[in-house]
Amino acid sequence: MSPSVRLRLLPLVFLVLTACPSQNPGDPSDAGEQEVPDLCNSREESLSSAECQLTFGQPLERYISFGGDSDWYSVEIPADAKPRSLVRVTAVYTTPITAVNLAVSLLDEEGSSAAPRQVDSHGQGQPRPIEFVIPVDRPDKRLSRLFLLLSDRDSNTSRPGFDARNPYTLTVELLDNPDDNEPNDTANKATPVTLANQGGILVGSGSGYLATAGDVDLFAFDVPAGKNIYVRLTAPNIPPPEPPPAYILSYRLLRPDGNAEFQDRVRTNVLAADLAAARRGGAAGRWQVEVRAWNSGTANETPPGDLRLKYTLEVKVLDEADSNDLSTGNDLPDRARLASLTATTSTPSAGRASFTGRLGTMGDKDWFAVEVASNTAPSVLRYRLVPLSSGGRFPPLPGLADRQVYVLTQVTGFSASDCVTKADVCPKGSGYGTDSTVRALVDGWCNNATPMCLRSSREESEYLPNLRNFGGALPVPSHTTTMRYYFLVQDEGTNWADDKDYRLEVEWVDDPDEASHPSEGMASPRPLVQMASDDAAATFPAPPTGAAFEVHGSISYGHGRLVGNDPVKGQGVRGPGDYETVTTDVDTFAFQLPGSGAERTWELQWEVGNLPDGGTPHGLALDLSFCDGDRLDGGVCTQVSTGTAGQPLTLAYRGEPLRAWHSPAGSLSNLQPLYKLERGATSTKVTVQPYACSCFEPRFLRGNTLKVAVSGVDRTDYGQADYTLRTAHTGYPKSYTTLDGGSASCPRPDGGTFADGGAVPGCFFTRQP
Repeated sequence: MSPSVRLRLLPLVFLVLTACPSQNPGDPSDAGEQEVPDLCNSREESLSSAECQLTFGQPLERYISFGGDSDWYSVEIPADAKPRSLVRVTAVYTTPITAVNLAVSLLDEEGSSAAPRQVDSHGQGQPRPIEFVIPVDRPDKRLSRLFLLLSDRDSNTSRPGFDARNPYTLTVELLDNPDDNEPNDTANKATPVTLANQGGILVGSGSGYLATAGDVDLFAFDVPAGKNIYVRLTAPNIPPPEPPPAYILSYRLLRPDGNAEFQDRVRTNVLAADLAAARRGGAAGRWQVEVRAWNSGTANETPPGDLRLKYTLEVKVLDEADSNDLSTGNDLPDRARLASLTATTSTPSAGRASFTGRLGTMGDKDWFAVEVASNTAPSVLRYRLVPLSSGGRFPPLPGLADRQVYVLTQVTGFSASDCVTKADVCPKGSGYGTDSTVRALVDGWCNNATPMCLRSSREESEYLPNLRNFGGALPVPSHTTTMRYYFLVQDEGTNWADDKDYRLEVEWVDDPDEASHPSEGMASPRPLVQMASDDAAATFPAPPTGAAFEVHGSISYGHGRLVGNDPVKGQGVRGPGDYETVTTDVDTFAFQLPGSGAERTWELQWEVGNLPDGGTPHGLALDLSFCDGDRLDGGVCTQVSTGTAGQPLTLAYRGEPLRAWHSPAGSLSNLQPLYKLERGATSTKVTVQPYACSCFEPRFLRGNTLKVAVSGVDRTDYGQADYTLRTAHTGYPKSYTTLDGGSASCPRPDGGTFADGGAVPGCFFTRQP
C-alpha cells in the first residue's frame, strides 16, 4: 500500500452526491482531490517511527482514512514517574458528524490489555469523547510503556466507517492522582478514619476520588460494642457546560466480618450526591466503608473513573439515646412500653399517658401500648404524636420523611381468616372495599404472626408539614375485661431516621353524649322531635333560638368526611393515606313534620363550638332521609335518601356560588352561595340561604318524618365538636335577592297534576341540579 491514499472525484458521482446526502459523512469526495497520510499501521511501526510515538501533553491529529484502517501508537512512561501517577488518554472527533465509530484499545508492553476497550458507538449522532485514566503502578507491576490502537468499530464489516476529511484528536497526559489515600482498595490497605470525641460522639471524616476505572476506596474505623453508626457520603454537582461525572457513586457499610450491613447508590449522576445511613450497632471491631462506582451487575464494562469529582465521607459513632431501645428494646409488640389507664364516670376522664421515643436508626420500630380498664360506658381513645426539638445528633437522612403511626388491637381467639372476613372480629373502615392499598394494609396486619386489627393509621405527607395529621380519636366499645391498644411508630420502608425525640400522647375520655345517645344510623335515630312552626319568620332564613327549635350533640371520634378539604393539597389534618376503622361519629335525629298540607319552607342552621384557639374543629354534614307518604309498602312509607339524580341528599357548607335545585340547568349567570358562614368568638354558624329554597314537598309532609344524620367533615383538629342544630318550618314560597339586587320567588305550585292525579308541587327540593 502506498504511503498515501489518492481519492479522485468523478463528475457523475458528484452529481449524485449533490442530489442525495452522503451515506458516509466522512467521505472526502466533495472536497476535490485530497491526500491523507496513512501512518502507524502496526505495533512495530509505533516503536520505530517517531510519528507514531506520543509526547505527553501534546495533542495529535490523525485520520481513519479508509475502510479497515487502524493506527498504532506508543508512549514511554518516564522512569521517575511517581507511585501515584496516572496516564490519561483522550480520543475524540471534534466534528459534529463522522462515519467513524471510534474504538480505542490500550495494551501494555507485553501485549496484555491495560484497560477494557472503549468504543464511541454514536451511530448517526454526534461523536463523544473516549477517555481512559489508568495508574502507572498497577497491583502486579509498574507500567513502562503503553500502546494505543485506534480504529473504526468493526461491527459492520460490509460497510466499514472511515473519514478522510475530519481527523480525530489523540492526547496522552501524565498526571498526579488527586487521591492522597491511594492505594486503599483492599482491607489491609484501608484508609484509617480517626474518630475524635466531640460531646460524647465519636466523629471522623475522609475524602477521596474514584480517579481510575474500577477504582475502589476503603476506609476503616473502630467501633465499640453497642454503639450506633452514622455514615454520610456526599459529592458536589459538576455544573454545565462540563459533562456530569463519569460514574454513579455508591458505597457499602461493612461489618467487622466483611459482610455488608447496608449499601446504597445515587440514582443519577447529574445532581449532587448525598447518601447517608444510620444503623444500629452491635458487633465491636473494625468497620469499613467501601466507596466505588456503581455497576448494575449486568454491565460488562468496568465503571470509569473521574479526576474531577471529590467525595467526602463523614462518620459518627453514637450511643443509643432512646431509652426504649436499651436492653431488650421495644421493637416488637410483646416488648411494647405499657401504660395503664383508668376512666371515671365524670367528665373529663382521668386516663392519660405520655411516651417519648425517637427514630434513631434505620428500621427502628417503637411499640407502645395502653390498657383500658373494664368499662361498659361509651368512651373515646385520643392520641397525638408531637415532634420535639431535642435530639438530632445527625441531619435527617436524605429523602422525604415518611413516618407512620399505627393503632392496633390483638385478635385473640380467632384466626387470621376470621380477622380478614369477619367485621365483628376486625371492623373495616374507609377505603377497605375500594382501595387495594388499604385492603392490603389491613389484611396484612390480620395475617401477622399474631393477628392484629388495624384501627387507625397515619402516614406522613409532604403536604402536611409538622405532622398535622398525626392524631386521632377512636371509639372504645363497651368491655368487661381490660383492653389493650398498641401504637407503632416507625418509618415507612425502614430507610429514614432523624434521631429527634417525639412524644406520643394518649388520653382515654368519657363520651357522655354517646352514653345518652349511642351513635345511630338511619335505622335507629334519637327519639322523635316535633319540628316547630315559625310562621312569623322574624329571623328568616335562620330559625328561632330556644329549646323548641334546637337539638344538641357532639361529634367525638373519627377523622371525618371530606367535602371542601383536599388532603393532597394539605387542607385540614387528614392525610392522603390516613385510615380509620370508624370514619366519623354519627348522630341521627328524627323530626316529625306536619302530616298534610302544602309546601313548607325549611329554616335550617347549625352551630359548632370553636376550639380554644378560635378555630373550628370541623364542619358538619347532614344526610337526609324523607318518608314519602305517597309511596307505601305494606302500609309503611318509602324512605327517600337520594335525589332525582341518584346522589345522596347531603347538606354541607360550601362557600362558592352554586346552582340551587330550582335554577335552570346549564345556567351559570345566576349562581349564588347556598350557605352563609359566620365565625364568632365561641362558635361558628352555618345558615342555609333563601336562594337555596330549602323546603318540604307535600309528599314528605304527608310522610310525616324527616331523619337527619349529623357527622363531621373537613377536620382541622381531632378534638370533640359540640354542636347545636336548629330547624323550623314556615310558609312557602319565600323570596330571595337576585344578583342584580332585585327579588325573585322560589317556584310556586303550578296547579298541574301528576299522572296519578297528585298535584304538581312548587317545591321539588330533592331535584338535584
